[in-house]
Amino acid sequence: MRYLLLLGILGLVMFACNQAATTSEVNTPIQFSPNIPVDVDPALQQKLKASGDIYHLNQAFNEFGWQAFVAIFWPRDEQGKPMPTFNDPGQATWLGWKEVFQVYRADGSAPTPWGSERTGQGTGLSDTSFIREKNVRVFLSNRTPTGRNVANEDEQAFAGKLFDQNGNLVYYEVLMNQAEFDYVVQNQLYNINGQLAFSKNGAIANFPKGDYAAQQVGAVEIKFAWKILTDTDLKERYYHTSGWVQDETTQKFVKKDLGMIGFHISQKTPTGSQWVWSTFEHIDNLDQHLITGKDGKETLLHPTLTDPDCEICPVNVDASGGGNSSVYSQTPHGNVWTVTNGGSSTQYYASSPTLKTQAKRMVDIPLRVRQVNERMQAYFKSQNSVWQYYQIIDTQYPLDQNVAPAPNGPNNYQVPESVVNKPGGRPNIALLTNISMETFFQKGNETADNLIENANYTSPINIFGTESCMGCHSSAGIAVSYDPTQKTVTYGTQLSGDFSWLLQTKAQWDAKLPKPGSN
Repeated sequence: MRYLLLLGILGLVMFACNQAATTSEVNTPIQFSPNIPVDVDPALQQKLKASGDIYHLNQAFNEFGWQAFVAIFWPRDEQGKPMPTFNDPGQATWLGWKEVFQVYRADGSAPTPWGSERTGQGTGLSDTSFIREKNVRVFLSNRTPTGRNVANEDEQAFAGKLFDQNGNLVYYEVLMNQAEFDYVVQNQLYNINGQLAFSKNGAIANFPKGDYAAQQVGAVEIKFAWKILTDTDLKERYYHTSGWVQDETTQKFVKKDLGMIGFHISQKTPTGSQWVWSTFEHIDNLDQHLITGKDGKETLLHPTLTDPDCEICPVNVDASGGGNSSVYSQTPHGNVWTVTNGGSSTQYYASSPTLKTQAKRMVDIPLRVRQVNERMQAYFKSQNSVWQYYQIIDTQYPLDQNVAPAPNGPNNYQVPESVVNKPGGRPNIALLTNISMETFFQKGNETADNLIENANYTSPINIFGTESCMGCHSSAGIAVSYDPTQKTVTYGTQLSGDFSWLLQTKAQWDAKLPKPGSN
């Protein structure tokens, strides 16, 4: 009897301990889970929309973005099982996802199965031993022996190169979850040949959107922006790792310490045919912070992507010359970078001989977003977590996924509708950019045609604009035809690529097969 009583007491103690551990994890600003949320509760969405409370709807979606962030970085054990709490040691969930260069291979070959080890197959490189190093990032950012820039991971999308304040390049990589991977493989969309076969009868890409009732997540893509960490950086303020990058002079791969300064999450949801887009940045990207060291001394941290002491440096300018030339010189008028691109030269005032980008955020982080960040950062600080140094910039999502894109022709476009509803779905916000990933899209005042889909005309209307996740990605296409005479691939119209630029920008020809129309 005493033995049974002792077991009962022990059981109550263990239950209490487990409850305390669970309660500790539940007492977070939002619900933490190793499972990526499928969607913002559709019933809550409907209720907030019906009452016109878009402010709190936006907050709900930003909390959704943070929940996805937590799940994607959730630690797992060697068997891939999630650890009990987010603050436990372990391998981040995203490390088990597929990198783009492993799916859309340079030789167009089929990717290896989900869960298989990373290989150098299909990269076009003679030495691929370093690629097999587990969990180390790999940036195939410069030219391969075939002359193809297969990953474009040293440049921003459709823009230029970003240099931090140390003069180092910022690097990028994209990964996908299993739902997206399976769809690409099953439909053989990983090369141009497969896309042409898929689309020959008018089919367009349609990635899985998930199922809220079954709690089944849809397609998810993530994108990182990494800076090279030097001795001047406080590494404890960064989520950091190591990675192989190519030396621009020798073309040899060298290993560098890397710190995350930007992060995108794009997720197709049951209520988001246009996907849901959340973007994060490091708090040191643009802002100065006064910190107190262990010795009690205060230090003013220099921002990563801007120089607050250079008031007249031009902002958001690609000074790399677009891969052509950029030369620093001293003139009677001061220090300048002379950038030559396409035969014409432009001079930009420079604060030093080191080529570095002066970045400026053109759209402020809204109060509703800052309120969510304050709660998250306070919690992470209480846990002494590195995530206290990160913030969500905002989340873009459709208010009505069934609304078609606005007209965009030269005689029927409408401002603002053709800009704010460029992708369809009536986005909650018209503009959303990440300073570490879309630096050069942040121009400010410009003509409306720059933000209208496929505008081959100049609008007389000037607006304030940058770009948006949904707006840009709505233009992504899928291969629909090939002209053997001109040797050109034609891609489908807006929405045909289902908001994934990977189909159009990463897929290559299958090197083992002849191209259509060839002898």
